[in-house]
Amino acid sequence: MNPLKIINASRSLIHEYENLKRKLVNCNANIYFNRQCYEKRLVPNYAKIKIPINFPAAKFTQRKTQNLRIKDEIKYLYMKKQQLNHRLHYLHLSLASTWGNTWQYSQYTIEVKVKFLLVVF
Repeated sequence: MNPLKIINASRSLIHEYENLKRKLVNCNANIYFNRQCYEKRLVPNYAKIKIPINFPAAKFTQRKTQNLRIKDEIKYLYMKKQQLNHRLHYLHLSLASTWGNTWQYSQYTIEVKVKFLLVVF
């Protein structure tokens, strides 16, 4: 299929929709990564917290803070996902009312581009 040619007047809204879709896919990947780290008891670099380990309680404290950091990151990513979905929904409604029947083809083209980027990276 040939990509749909878009006039400059509405290009910005379509690019915004495409960027939001990319951000949403990236956010979902980050959620998956963090959940896997938490389940497998791995600590990503951003969650490493250095506490001087002189006592047995320090190891427990370090592990707890790292787990708390991962849980907080997952909560933040879910809030970000909800916000992206909300913005994407309203932008989709706006573009669907503007473009009518041709919006489905444009949306399909954007979906293919985003999925291709997901496979490449």
